[in-house]
Parts: sequence; structure tokens; C-alpha cells
Amino acid sequence: MKRLTLRLRQRGATTLAVTLMLLGAMLLVLLAANRNTLLELRQSTNQMQSTVAFEAADAGLEWAAALLNSTERIGADCRPSATAAETFRERHLDMSVPALTPRPLQPACLHGPNGWSCACPSDVPGDLGPATGPDAGAAFGLRWAAGPRPGVLRVAATGCSHWAGDCRPGGGGRDPATARHEALFALQPALQGSPSAALTVRSDSADEHEFFVGLFGLSPSAWKRQPAVHRLDCQVDCAAALATAAARGITLVSVAGDLLLQGPLTLGTPQRPMLIVTDGAIRLQGRVELHGVLYGNGLSWAAPAAVVRGALISEGPAAGDSSLDLALDAAVLEALRTRQGSFVRLPGSWRDL
Repeated sequence: MKRLTLRLRQRGATTLAVTLMLLGAMLLVLLAANRNTLLELRQSTNQMQSTVAFEAADAGLEWAAALLNSTERIGADCRPSATAAETFRERHLDMSVPALTPRPLQPACLHGPNGWSCACPSDVPGDLGPATGPDAGAAFGLRWAAGPRPGVLRVAATGCSHWAGDCRPGGGGRDPATARHEALFALQPALQGSPSAALTVRSDSADEHEFFVGLFGLSPSAWKRQPAVHRLDCQVDCAAALATAAARGITLVSVAGDLLLQGPLTLGTPQRPMLIVTDGAIRLQGRVELHGVLYGNGLSWAAPAAVVRGALISEGPAAGDSSLDLALDAAVLEALRTRQGSFVRLPGSWRDL
């Protein structure tokens, strides 16, 4: 009886061994599946970081285009500042030469908990803090280089999944995913051609549209839509509005309707001439001083002591007294042709490096 009981107890050992083998096999299957899951998770994380870097680089090019066409004077944080003396374009490009020579500055932006913050210092690369911590999110940095011909700028934007590596001056921090995009930005000049005289009037045989395109290189509607063109709608006297615009650094203005300029009024400088295009007629009264170009469908003046250095252009009649001091200024026209206008991205110039 005892021998039979012992044999019955020994039967469970085989079942236990088989069960342990099955559990071991299941564990191996789970480990293999978990390894694949971890691998896919790592690949997804890398893909996400690469996408963040790619989008940050693309955002850098768009940000550069927007600020190059902005007329606002900016501080070291790239935001408009009433105490600043330079626009983004003036800070990063040498505007004293026609070739638009870029300066060796490296603005940068970082995306943190409160959105984007940027640095546009005038003497050192932009630094937005340490490469570690909760604020070290997606970032991009810009580099400038001269383009293949005058008036063309090469812009390189390096995007990073976090604020480190190539995006941060001096590097530091863990290595981020990076993407580098390049594009060529060409200056669409404010004035494409030069007027033939200080006072230029369209002849009766010339078409109005072709007359405008010959001077500006664009149709009237396309010229007005440029990012750098400021639009005004003055009901009576535009002098105050134009003076305010000039004080803000605005140089290209489109005025709806007729334009009355009453002195005393000073607009533009030899270094920053103004170009004002109106839909209607232009009248000058009193002491008006202008460095730049006025364009309208008619011109008249009764302006003792008025001084215009640049050109007056009319699609229609032009008449006034002899007191106007008007002179064709080649330097003013050259500035409008080579340093004033809107930057546009050249089609086909985008590169992903």
C-alpha cells in the first residue's frame, strides 16, 4: 500500500517539468516581443526627434524671410523695441554696399514652455541659456553667406530637436537630432529702373501699365502686395502719417487715393530714401524735404523752399511754380535699386543637407 502511494506522488514531477519548459518558452517569446517593442519605440523616438529638427529648420527659413522684410527696429531679443536703432535687415546685412554683404552674426530661437524666444545680438552669436533643463526644447540657428550674384543672399537654418549641438554657440548638452536647410533669398528691388529725369512724365504714347512695370519691375497690384510695402489710407493730409512711418524706419509706402504733403515735413535720408506710390494725384505745399521718389497719376506743387533729391514721376500732368528745388540724385536711386525692397525665396533654391 505504501509503495503504491509513492508511485502516485512521483507522477507530478513530469507534469511540473513540462510546465516549466512551457513557461520558459513563453518567457523567451515575451522577451523577443518586448525587444521588438523597445526597438520600435526607440525608432519612433528617433523619428520624432528628426521630424522636430526638420520642422525647426524649416521654421528658421520662414522666420528669416519674415524678419528680413520687417521694418520694425528690434532689440537683442528680436522683438520690436522703441529704443532700438536697427531693423533685423540692417543688423545682419551691411546696407552701405550694393552687394548686401552679410555680417558674421548667428541669430537663434528656442521653443520653451512659453513659446518661442529668440536672440539677435549685434556682436556675438545668439545664446539662449544652458543646454540642459526643461526649457532646452526645439531650436534653430541661422547662418548667412553671400549668394551667387549681387542682391542674392544664402540663408542656412540648422534645426535641432533640443537646444544643443550645432544650434547652440559652443555646443554642449546631449547630442540632438539635427537638420540643415538652405535657400537663396533675392532682393526684389523697390525701384527696378531709373527715371530718365528728375521730373519724369509718361508720354501719351506709353501705356500706363507698361510705364509702371518698366520702373518697378512689377504690376501695381503686385508691388503693393510686397511684404516691405506699408499701406496708408489718408483722407486729407498724409504728412503726419508719413512722418510717423519714416520715424519707424518704413521706406516703401503705398497710398490709396490722392496725396497731400504739407510742410514743414522731412521724409527720407540719403542713406534711407523713401519711395511713395499713390493711386491718385500728388500735391506739395509748403516746405517739404524729400530724399526719395514720389509716383502718382498727377503732380502739382506750390512749395516755396521745398527740396526733392531723387525724382518725381507722374503718369499724368505735372505743373507747379519755379520755387521747387528738384534734382536727380543718383545715390538715392541706387539705394532704392540695390538696398530697398522685399526679399523673396528663389524657386528651386531650397536644399536639405
